[in-house]
Amino acid sequence: MKPTVFSATSVEQIEPHLQSVRQTELVPTLAIVFSSVAHDLAELSAIFAKSDIEVFGASASGEITNDEVHEDSIAVMLLDISRDAYRLNVFDGKGKTSNQVGQSVAEWAETVYDDPACMVMSAGFRADGDQIVNGIIYAMERQIPLFGGFAGTDPGIVAPETFVFDSSQVLADGVVALIFDRNAIELQGIAASGWKGIGTPKTITKAEGNIVYRIDDEPALDIYDKYLNIGDDTTLAIEYPLVWIREDGSSVMRAAMSINDDKSIVYAGTVPEGAKVRFGMSPGSEIIEHAIEHMSKFRQQVPRGDAIVLFSCRARHLALGPMVEDEISAIRKLWDVPLVGFFTFGEIGPGAEGRCDFHNYTLVPVLIHEK
Repeated sequence: MKPTVFSATSVEQIEPHLQSVRQTELVPTLAIVFSSVAHDLAELSAIFAKSDIEVFGASASGEITNDEVHEDSIAVMLLDISRDAYRLNVFDGKGKTSNQVGQSVAEWAETVYDDPACMVMSAGFRADGDQIVNGIIYAMERQIPLFGGFAGTDPGIVAPETFVFDSSQVLADGVVALIFDRNAIELQGIAASGWKGIGTPKTITKAEGNIVYRIDDEPALDIYDKYLNIGDDTTLAIEYPLVWIREDGSSVMRAAMSINDDKSIVYAGTVPEGAKVRFGMSPGSEIIEHAIEHMSKFRQQVPRGDAIVLFSCRARHLALGPMVEDEISAIRKLWDVPLVGFFTFGEIGPGAEGRCDFHNYTLVPVLIHEK
């Protein structure tokens, strides 16, 4: 495998890059593409299709190539993987629950490979990442290597939708799935955060899936105002995730995606009734130290990789500003291989306990290794 990474500031720049790659005698079969919604995603997909290159793509809240962070751009990784070693498919989410979409991904994957590894990306502000993960694992009836992220939008662009795409279609509600035959390709990765829980535990007293109506018997938004003094600026609620403390002692964070008129809050993943939660807060640059320490330990277990696909929460970019490049650079240099990534609205990968979860506010590097 010889991964090639590049970025572009327009769709028109993609074809010259592809021509340049062809001159090196590399014959790419697969493109991993993360793009700003400022670009025509259908036109972008068509360029790869003309070159017979399949696309695993999502809209992004900022794009990453190697050690650099971009805005309003297109980030691409080209891979020359045997077409027998991977398959790609899209799953329309209209009229389906997130759990049903996840099950559809798993049912398809099992018909292709006996031992699959999977990357998925989801579009839609109301999609429930927890249920996508649960649907895949339920239908598989086992844990598999499973990674991915939620598509994003540019912070400076008003866009009511996020998108996933392949080489022939763009979806505003659904999942694009890329599976690998583990006899040929291995995927390995881990999630790291660094966010801290603050305040006393609170109880979710009314919720349905990923919509929380009441916390401690008060409207969800009122609790944010009561403890965090957000006032009329309801967007501040998005800066403070809920840290769901589960009964087994593990915890995951849930990011607020939107706020409804009845003061209920839509989160990126399930927050069940009865759950104990705290507010989460970034401790600043300490999250970089946490991530590097976490990934250094992971590298001892996984010393090799041919390429890295990075799913990093947009909140890390907001919290760290320009320092986010220091975090990305330090992690890439642990393996010293080409990297492509984007800032997400949610991340999928195993936590410290080894169980695959849907996360927010984390960093999930996925090592692709050809056996």
